[in-house]
Amino acid sequence: MSTRSNIAIEDPKTKKVKVIYVHSDGYPYGVGKCLVDHYNKRDVAELLFNHGDASYLGDTIDECSFYGRDWKRDEEPAKTFNNESHYMRYMDGEFMIEYIYLFKNNRWHVATSKSIKTKDGFNDAQFYFSKLEPVIMNKEYIKYKDKHEKHAEVKMISKIGDMLKGAGFDGDNISIQGGSTKKSN
Repeated sequence: MSTRSNIAIEDPKTKKVKVIYVHSDGYPYGVGKCLVDHYNKRDVAELLFNHGDASYLGDTIDECSFYGRDWKRDEEPAKTFNNESHYMRYMDGEFMIEYIYLFKNNRWHVATSKSIKTKDGFNDAQFYFSKLEPVIMNKEYIKYKDKHEKHAEVKMISKIGDMLKGAGFDGDNISIQGGSTKKSN
């Protein structure tokens, strides 16, 4: 139900790449727009990798929702890869991540998940990522950047909690993005 993405940053000296997962709004006019609008300088972009994986990004670090910091889950720290090529090879065949963002050369780039159908393979499709391109050159970013409602997926998912409460599930331990219902003790 969410558009999953990974965001990464390349160290300009060592070329090592740090990566975290972002659960919601991963499309170029969601996470991509947020990165371009609010994290487009190296020192600010680096801050995104201090708290591990995130549920969603906000305009500031304080407005982001990180699983370790904000959800009190075990923190999943940023993963480090030797270089961009090593990371992209690691992601080869990944079908749950729809977009990869990489900050390098002082700008954000995006790669999009693609698939090809196979006739006689074990699976009926093979997944791969497009070549990285600057986010601001991405067709989806250009088409929808001014029409995007911020955190649309997060808002939609949080409504599920309201629906569950109204359906008699308020006594169950349910933890969802953007809210929760808990048993009263």
